[in-house]
Amino acid sequence: MSCLWQDCVHAIFSVLSIANDTLWEYVDFVIILAIGLYLTFKSKFFQVRTIFSPFETFKALRHATHADTECGLGPLRLYFTSMGGAIGIGNLGGVVAAVSIGGPGGLFWMWIAVFVGMLVKYAEIFLGIKYRIRNKSGGYDGGAMYYLARAYNCKWVPALFCVLMCIYGTEIYQFKVVQDALVDTYGLNRIVVVVMMLAGTLYVTLGGINRLAIICSTLMPFFLLLYACISIYVIYKSDVEFFAMLADVVKSAFTGHAAVGGFVGSSFATTVQQGMSNAVYSGDIGMGYDSVIQSETRIIKPAVQARTAMFSLFTDCSICSMTVLLVLSTGQWKAGYAHGFDYLVAALSDYVPHVKQIITVLFFLAGWTTILGYQAVAMKSAKKLSEHGPMIYLCYAMVAFIAFSFVDQNFARMVMFVAGGVIVLVNLIGIFRLRHELEFTRW
Repeated sequence: MSCLWQDCVHAIFSVLSIANDTLWEYVDFVIILAIGLYLTFKSKFFQVRTIFSPFETFKALRHATHADTECGLGPLRLYFTSMGGAIGIGNLGGVVAAVSIGGPGGLFWMWIAVFVGMLVKYAEIFLGIKYRIRNKSGGYDGGAMYYLARAYNCKWVPALFCVLMCIYGTEIYQFKVVQDALVDTYGLNRIVVVVMMLAGTLYVTLGGINRLAIICSTLMPFFLLLYACISIYVIYKSDVEFFAMLADVVKSAFTGHAAVGGFVGSSFATTVQQGMSNAVYSGDIGMGYDSVIQSETRIIKPAVQARTAMFSLFTDCSICSMTVLLVLSTGQWKAGYAHGFDYLVAALSDYVPHVKQIITVLFFLAGWTTILGYQAVAMKSAKKLSEHGPMIYLCYAMVAFIAFSFVDQNFARMVMFVAGGVIVLVNLIGIFRLRHELEFTRW
């Protein structure tokens, strides 16, 4: 019976692997670049002008908050809520796959995906706020499921998005990685860890976006500061020539990379696929997550709140880049470890005391906030499907979290990537259909 189960899991994993490669190498990669570049030229490089005017952006947020309605949540609290969902295991362990599988050039394609992805995120949030509706609890309901109904002029596409978001929003991969780290580092009983994480997740989820915002705005500043200090210190202390390392990143981006150490080598296609898919996953580019979260803002003008998406994605990319530069500068990217957690521990072991315990804490902070963020979005998606949707979804999520706690984390990661790939495809086509409704104004 055990062998039969293993064969079934292996067969499913093989099918998911084919679907993942097809989506990210031949479909989503092209669509993200095409739509991102289209919006870049249409807006006359709006993301560049926005990123270089941060004080102007946050000044406008403050004035808009005072001038407009008090219904909804504050824009800065939503910014950290967005960061809580975006910055997770993908930024720490998952993103290491971009170079451990794709070679150093994967970092370059991550940057490209983020650059064009800034306007994709802007478009998501702009449309999500534009088509949101007031709810009975004094907030707003909005996001991709609302503007997709307009884009496709039908009911089944938004329903498909909601179903996929319920699957993708159940962050089985991050749930598995966090518990693996806690069990391995502190010797805790896995069942106890699962129960405690489920209880904490359920408590925050039932409190809605408001409770999530309180948690994320409390934890994320601490996490960002701690991780940035550790990363910059280690990169500075490493013996590698920084600019030579960056030159290798650019060269490898277009040539792939030969086998070295435990690294098996990569082709150009693999390098692009790993860089793009990991950037999209870690930054939630085209996923629709941010459109749901940011639609809760009390600001009325979509363009004002949507600009914050570029800063959140820039911050997310900075964390990803620090992680990749850590494993590149210490040479650990070619070690051939099984999981991203092991790469980080090895990269920091010569520079940071009690490194395994510290990395475990960082994994917990990053992973749990992401689990909470996506759970909240999945609940809103389930509510859009049916009045009883949230209760049905919670039952599904609890079963999924428990079931995937006892399988390899790479299998959970593959499920997430395939579901995410379909979401990106549906969402980006919808955004393109509504491209003429986008406004790239100063304010």
